[in-house]
Amino acid sequence: MLRITQEVPSLTASDKIVPLKQVRVDAKLRSFAADVIITQVFQNDESVPVEAVYCFPIEENAAIYGFVARIDDEREIVAEIKEKKAAQQEYTQALAQGHGAYLLEQDEASNDIFTISVGALKPGSQCHITISYVSELDLLHSSKKPTIRFVVPTTIAPRYSPSHKGIASPGETQVAYAESVPYTIEFMCQVEKLDQHVACISSPSHPIKIDCNNEEIFLVTLTQQGIELDRDIIIDVELSDVRRNTIAAIDNGAVMISFIPSEQDCRQESNNVMNEFFFVIDCSGSMAGDDKIGLARKAMLLFLKSLPVNCRFNIIRFGSKFSALFTGQVTREYNKKNMCQAEAMIKDMGADLGDTELLMPLRWLKKNKPSPGCVRQIFLLTDGEVSNVSEVTNLCREMAAYTRIFSFGLGHSPSRALVKGLARATNGYFNFIAPHTNVDIYVAEQLARALQPSIADVYIKWNTNQRILHKIPERAPPVFVGDRLLFYALLDETMPFDHTTTVELFTGMQKQPIGLARIDHVPSVLARNLLCVWQQKHYSVNFRMIRKS
Repeated sequence: MLRITQEVPSLTASDKIVPLKQVRVDAKLRSFAADVIITQVFQNDESVPVEAVYCFPIEENAAIYGFVARIDDEREIVAEIKEKKAAQQEYTQALAQGHGAYLLEQDEASNDIFTISVGALKPGSQCHITISYVSELDLLHSSKKPTIRFVVPTTIAPRYSPSHKGIASPGETQVAYAESVPYTIEFMCQVEKLDQHVACISSPSHPIKIDCNNEEIFLVTLTQQGIELDRDIIIDVELSDVRRNTIAAIDNGAVMISFIPSEQDCRQESNNVMNEFFFVIDCSGSMAGDDKIGLARKAMLLFLKSLPVNCRFNIIRFGSKFSALFTGQVTREYNKKNMCQAEAMIKDMGADLGDTELLMPLRWLKKNKPSPGCVRQIFLLTDGEVSNVSEVTNLCREMAAYTRIFSFGLGHSPSRALVKGLARATNGYFNFIAPHTNVDIYVAEQLARALQPSIADVYIKWNTNQRILHKIPERAPPVFVGDRLLFYALLDETMPFDHTTTVELFTGMQKQPIGLARIDHVPSVLARNLLCVWQQKHYSVNFRMIRKS
């Protein structure tokens, strides 16, 4: 979304939406990482200087490392990272002095929305904005067909803002939401062949073409370029084999380790705990579109027929308010009588509860902690159209000691930051279900994962002659069968690279060994700035990039 504001006091402010001339995405997939360049080209067709504000989505775990503005093919301006208040002040001062200025901001409430402000763009001038970012790629959970998924978010749905008590504009821009835009997107993706064991490349979102003529890469393009931005672009790379423990990428000053535990790694003794299942279902008005409420009904009916014996459960519907199926108790025993009562509720369930207030049911769950000896699993089904993602995620993180959330993002454009963020914060997992999709496999996978044991207290030991400057993460989260953990280390480049480097993984107080990674092949070189940026990502979430001319 791009909006202009006229800067001549004698004229009435314009509310026109400025059509982008071009949006282009160029991506390189290397091992478990994506290096992406987004280029936006837009032009001031007004007769006065304007300030243009453009909002766009990026994957919630991405980290931006480059922001360049090129004006009329004459000047190239490279941004620098500054503290957010200082950057905003410098941008405002530059506009007041009549200078050109360019500001890139991350929305603090949602984490997956960025806003570009291009100030004092002269009449007839054209501006090319190039944004570079890196992102970890999701490993889809299927033991038979390990698949890496790359997603380019293209849409921002209207999101409910509790502070505004209604639908709010993305990034606080006060721009009206548009269901369609006059610009399109071009896309090209390079998938490295080396050490990838690529079996198949496909897209569940768009028809694609694959050029296999290059010895080093597969070149993936859309069958029809210039497509509309009506849904996310998804590329799935199916692998014939995945190295379970390997040093996946190296540079003279950086190492990336991939660890995928087997079922044997995760085997634990049974501790006879009672499972407590909560189904938190979004019944707000936005769930009516794309039959998202229909997907939720189908998923819930499957869940109810698949729960294990000797468990307890409850169902919570939420919107502007929330209500639980069982009100006398926090949960009830899973038996035929209670299941029939739940099925009757689900069959009559509609998208009729108004706005999307997710905090309220989550606060109620936090207040009503599980009984001793119970493990709480929450299945959240939502289109994720809320703006207070950070607030919701922080609340769930406070419950992570006794709660796991398995989230489902329904429809074409759920908030990926919300759906993925809640799962990551509580050591659960997420799935995205597009309209007209068979929900059976997603329900089965999520329920199976909820019942699986996990490896907790994973420790890592780096065996290298080089001095380690930084390690990410410092503490690993619990990991399930088929999960993938990535570890990073930044090394002292003044020392020669140690090709005998190995990494050992241990678990538990007894430091039981569960994995060893070594350089048993020549990995594809991953750009050093990719690991440096992830270091920045883990230490500082909110940032601003600015440059004035």
